[in-house]
Amino acid sequence: MGHVPHLYLPPPWPDGTLQLSDAHQRHLRKVLRRGEGETVSYTDGRGLIGSGRLLDGRVERGDELAVPRPTSATLVVAPPSSRDRLRFLVEKTAELGVSRLLWVRTSRTEGRPPAADKARAWAIAALEQSRGAWMAELGTTDLEDLDPGDLIVADPDGSDQPPPSGRQTLLVGPEGGLAPEEVPPGAALLSLGPTVLRVETAAIAATCALVRRRAPSVEH
Repeated sequence: MGHVPHLYLPPPWPDGTLQLSDAHQRHLRKVLRRGEGETVSYTDGRGLIGSGRLLDGRVERGDELAVPRPTSATLVVAPPSSRDRLRFLVEKTAELGVSRLLWVRTSRTEGRPPAADKARAWAIAALEQSRGAWMAELGTTDLEDLDPGDLIVADPDGSDQPPPSGRQTLLVGPEGGLAPEEVPPGAALLSLGPTVLRVETAAIAATCALVRRRAPSVEH
């Protein structure tokens, strides 16, 4: 079977069919050339994933599976300076399965967090692309709110060994690095390699280091 589209259809799901947005209908019909009766998979972004059929602008619900969240990994990032780099960062880390992506401001941060609606649209695109069951949570935080006992900090002088077990939050600073006083005492330091990385590249490397499992997908 060829490519099966995967759709984010937000709850609530009141009955046996799910209404498609106009954007979903246009994309399925004009871009993917999908018609009545063809198979799609879908998710509520909260762990429920299913397979159904297209039916007059709706999806007829079929077999569904509740998928446990595969990781509680939280990525905390100083936002890069351009929209394209922000989008790349959100999409790729969400595709890789990060549970939460939080923006943080540091003394050397150059960019600003994206608008909430833009970031959510990018996260939805990543969810559909990766055929996932859980939407990445997006938000902001402050350095002083991070728990040092749960924190791993990306640092050129850090360890090149896998992150300590039990720590689920990884902080990636700006390209100028974190100021020494911004690294919380008690945080573990992790090297992402010998080269100097852009923020979005470091975020992807950090996500790969932290995320250990991928969400299951529906078989067709």
